[in-house]
Amino acid sequence: MDQRITGWKRYVLVEPPLMILIFAQAISSNILTDLIVYRVCSVTLNINKSECMLMHENSSSPEALRIDAKVQPEATVILISQTFIQSIFPAFLSLFLGPWSDKHGRKPILILGYIGVTLTYFIFSFMTIWDISPWFLLIAYIPSACFGGFCIILLGSICYISDISDEQDRAKHLAWMETLIFVGVISGLLIGPIIFRTYGYTYVFGIATICCILAGSYICCLTPETICNRNSITLGSLFDIHLVKELISTCTKKRDGFNRYIVWCCIIVIILSVLILTGDMNIGLLFTSARLGWDVNKYSIFIAIKLSLITFGIIFGVNVLTTYTGFSEEAITMLSLFSILCSSLVQSFTWKSWHMYLSAAIGAFSGVATPMIRTILSKSIPAKDTGKVFSLVVSIETLIPSAATSLYGMIYSHFMPPTYPLPVWLVSAGICIIEILVLINMRRQNKKHNRMVYEPLIQDNE
Repeated sequence: MDQRITGWKRYVLVEPPLMILIFAQAISSNILTDLIVYRVCSVTLNINKSECMLMHENSSSPEALRIDAKVQPEATVILISQTFIQSIFPAFLSLFLGPWSDKHGRKPILILGYIGVTLTYFIFSFMTIWDISPWFLLIAYIPSACFGGFCIILLGSICYISDISDEQDRAKHLAWMETLIFVGVISGLLIGPIIFRTYGYTYVFGIATICCILAGSYICCLTPETICNRNSITLGSLFDIHLVKELISTCTKKRDGFNRYIVWCCIIVIILSVLILTGDMNIGLLFTSARLGWDVNKYSIFIAIKLSLITFGIIFGVNVLTTYTGFSEEAITMLSLFSILCSSLVQSFTWKSWHMYLSAAIGAFSGVATPMIRTILSKSIPAKDTGKVFSLVVSIETLIPSAATSLYGMIYSHFMPPTYPLPVWLVSAGICIIEILVLINMRRQNKKHNRMVYEPLIQDNE
């Protein structure tokens, strides 16, 4: 823990710029999906633009639903391709940058990530001016992918928080980060459609670009480094194969005090949670449009309300349940997963708009699982190996959206509304059951190892 950083300052070092970045993504995410759908309709399928505009102006009309059914399969393929671009190289890059940041610092990789995302939104700002094929929009994601994008920013932020916090308050730090993320998403989803209706696509991505510049500047000017290293930074030191060897050895080598079973159970739960979250995000707008006739504005309002409930659930779940009830972190995580399970079941049987809001209320505690499981993982590894282990976790997390988009997209495209109940949400419920079983086994294992003393991993070359 960095003793130079004390008090409330610990909570405003990496979290505010992350919230600004999430705000930028939130004001543009649904707008980008809407843009892809519209361009598929007007450019790819060459449907009359006045007919394509029905999906904006009267999305619940029979004609709009008929057009939407034609457009969605092609739009889904583009969204899957987008996810692959955002996942493959950043996941590979994080395997190097995590161990590298353990030696050279967290700040450089944070700055690198913010630069990449800024360039992506800058390119989007210009590409939306011309009425081009939606496939060309994928070019904008190349800078973000090459610089690590959100994957590297998340990795750097988690490692930074682990550096400046101790085991007692780490859960609160991670919950605070998660809360600000949801605040950024909620505000972005509410403001994004207003900007779009008033000014159009170009202004939305222009404002997102400015937000990313502000977030990167915050890191550069106001966030101190937690790891001191006077050695010069070179490209060779970044892509050193020994960094990956150390990472693999750290996560797999058996040693006293390092419970690999607990660590890998945590990783499995994180992977499955990301699978559900990403799948839900990718088909949410498509599902509500096809089943309920919602447009992007109605869906954004729903998501804002849903995330507000989740934010309340995180604050209550972490601050109240951990402080006053004495529940273990595993028990709180299982409560959160049960909340997701019930919410998914309600969504599967949805046929009226209020059913979606009921699922949001039931899933209020769904956001508690992520900070809790990350806390368990951070306590199960030596402090010196934080970057290595979390780089593996974030690398896998980055690849999961590709699998989630493909899995959920394939199931949804084969069983689109009016299929009832919708099978894709039943998949989420089944994954939650698997996670709960993993946590039960992990809880049993933890009782056998209540006290763990970590021994540093000695590398052969040392």
